[in-house]
Parts: sequence; structure tokens; C-alpha cells
Amino acid sequence: MRFLRQRHCHRSKSRMYYNYRTHCSHPQHVLVRCQYSSSSGHVCNLCGAGFRGLVGLRCRVCDFDIHEPCADYFQPAISHAAHPAHGLALGRVATGDRACDVCGEACPRGRLAYRCVPCGLDVHPLCTMLPAAARSPLHPDHELAMVPAAPAPPEPGRRCLCSGCGEVCGGWFYRCGACGVGLHAECLNGARIMKPIPGSGGQSTGGSDGGSHSTGALKPSRSSRVGEFILEAAGRVAFDAATDRLASAVLDLLALDSAGGIDSASSLEG
Repeated sequence: MRFLRQRHCHRSKSRMYYNYRTHCSHPQHVLVRCQYSSSSGHVCNLCGAGFRGLVGLRCRVCDFDIHEPCADYFQPAISHAAHPAHGLALGRVATGDRACDVCGEACPRGRLAYRCVPCGLDVHPLCTMLPAAARSPLHPDHELAMVPAAPAPPEPGRRCLCSGCGEVCGGWFYRCGACGVGLHAECLNGARIMKPIPGSGGQSTGGSDGGSHSTGALKPSRSSRVGEFILEAAGRVAFDAATDRLASAVLDLLALDSAGGIDSASSLEG
């Protein structure tokens, strides 16, 4: 009887470990492992991709959700090529005027980012997955290095333009030092296309400074654009080697989100 009680206790502890988990992104509460419905509108607070039909970790009190693979991959502190002087720590953005120093897009107040507070640097968790160097079919002769965009000069026409989409290269982008070719991260595998909003009839039109002005146009989400790049086979090999295959699971989530999720008629709302 004593043996059976010990065995039952061991099984209970195993189930508790499997269904509950803590993570540095939300240390104030335990996260519950749950199944999300195929129509769920929740998004991961780390990578920004959805949960439709997937399993994730949730704090119902705070309406906080993260993918299980993201919890495995994104650590409390990292080093990054964009800021080699200091490590970056995962934390919440305290003000509403911050932008990611890698991609240049907004880091909304309260959202998670990798930060160097003394230097005022913020990087989206997903942007930390971008490699320091990459190759592109748009410029197959040389490897391109990730470099910061220079401050805009007085003459707009002298700004660096992406050789893929023609828009201004802001934040960090990929550049060939030998040829001067510059590409956005999301353009490395082919120039991105602006998608018009249904019924607007608007198209992207180039401005006089070589940039792009959008009239009724809608960019795909940051997660899908970055995901399309880092999902390439060559990138997977490098990520798997560096992260003991943890990155592949995150990349799979981005692929599922771009494809519209998974149908799961039997799943419950997370």
C-alpha cells in the first residue's frame, strides 16, 4: 500500500510539472499549459505569432501567453551583434516611444524586448534570431553582413535603398561591403511585396527620395516577414547547430502562423 501511495504521488508530481511552468518573461505567476482553439486570437508575447490550434503556456490572471518552444528558446539574458559592448536582458518596455534598434519598428509600452537600459537599446525577441551574416539569391556572389543604417543625410537621395524592394534601409540591414548592395532582412530571400487592403485599390508608389509611400497598402506582420527569411533551409542548419535544435521549434510556429494555423475541432479556448 505504501509503495502504491509513493507511486501515485510520483505520478501526480509528474503531471504537475508537465502542466505548470515558470518562465523569466512572467516571473510573478505560474503559467498553465493549455490547448488553444483553432479560432483563438491570442498571440505569443515573445515572438508575436498566433496560437490557433496549438498548445501554449498561459497566465489567465494577466492575459499572458507564450509558446512552449519560445519559453525553451528565449533566455533571460543574451549577447547580440547589434550591441556587443553589453548583454541584453529580457524585460518590458517602460515607455511608449521606443523602437527596435534592429528593425526600426515600434516596441510598444509593456511589450517584452531584449534591452540594455543604460544604453537605451531595445530589440524585439524575434529580431534577436537574425544572424550576423547571410547570403541572398538577390546577390549570390558575396555574403552580406548585418550593419546599422547611418543617420539620414540632408540629401534624401543619398540614403541607402534596399536593392530588393527599393525602400530606405533603416535600423539594421544586410550589406555587401564589396559591392555596396543593401537588403532588408525580410528581402534577403526575394523582394517583399506590399499587399493592398481589400477594396482600397491602393498600391505602393515610390517617392522622389527613392523611398516608398503607401496609399491604402498593408505590410505583412513582422513575425511573418522575419519568419519567411529565417525559415530558409540554410538558416535552419546554422540555428540548429547553435541552439541544439531549439530554434527549429520556434521557426515551425512562425511557419504555421503564416499559413493560417492548424485546424483543431476538438481544441478548447486558451
